[in-house]
Amino acid sequence: FLSVSLYYRVTNERIHISEGLFGKTHHNIELVRIQDIDYSQSFGDRLLNLGDIKIRSHDLNLPSFSLSNIKEPKVVFDMLRRAVREARKEQKMTFQEEM
Repeated sequence: FLSVSLYYRVTNERIHISEGLFGKTHHNIELVRIQDIDYSQSFGDRLLNLGDIKIRSHDLNLPSFSLSNIKEPKVVFDMLRRAVREARKEQKMTFQEEM
């Protein structure tokens, strides 16, 4: 049921998140604002080639979000990492970690 009411779309600039079956809520995470991306798979998820991708960003409205039940999560994870790098390169931005 959750997959009927939750949609993710990745462009070269942002991740669009739409949720809701009758009423809709829309969120956008700009790729240049993403700090960190991780993915995880339980044993059952690995058998079905599903997983969750966790995103942490500098976005004040959505600092942490999880893309759930993603098919081929490693492929999507790598695609997102490349997209974030390209978005930063286009914006001439660098990221510096705090220690």
